[in-house]
Amino acid sequence: MATETLGQRIRKLRAERGLSLAKVAREDFSRAFLNQVELGRAQPSTRVLRVIATRLGTQADYLLEGRLPGIDRELAAERSRVLLLHGHPRKALHALEGAEMADWPAGTDARLCKAGGLAMLGRQQEARKLLRAERKIIVAHQDRLRLEWWRSLWRGEPKFSFTGGEMKKAISLHERLGDRAMRTGDSRMALEHYRAARVLLET
Repeated sequence: MATETLGQRIRKLRAERGLSLAKVAREDFSRAFLNQVELGRAQPSTRVLRVIATRLGTQADYLLEGRLPGIDRELAAERSRVLLLHGHPRKALHALEGAEMADWPAGTDARLCKAGGLAMLGRQQEARKLLRAERKIIVAHQDRLRLEWWRSLWRGEPKFSFTGGEMKKAISLHERLGDRAMRTGDSRMALEHYRAARVLLET
């Protein structure tokens, strides 16, 4: 799989946030220049890169190296868990981009989500390999809840939640508010809403 470029990361985040070239560029640089950056034909200065990162609700490190800042790593894992609970493994795996390189505990959460997604897609061998490696980390941290999650994944017991009525409305509301917060770059608020949706789905 080809490594994502700086321009591709900028374009992807801009699309996720629903922002036009003009809304990111404003008066600081031209839309044409930002388009050239996204296409890999121009390189922004450090100052311009920080401006772009701020307007996209992320950090320059992520744009440069693909490493999500801490809060965004947690958000990626929570979104992925919600998508898995809805039975959407491909979308769940896509949501994890950049989160797997995180340290404990966000990295473990992302890798457990990845294992769950791979298993749902029938890629059992890859899922088991990931789970074997992750078990050692979870045991070393003596995390009982994550160990339970690990066991359910190892046994191939993804929890699908088919809730109805008011619960379904509450989950849908949290997901919509989470999406809206992501578009405005408010990662902390998005994380709270996705976490709430996931807890309701697991209830």
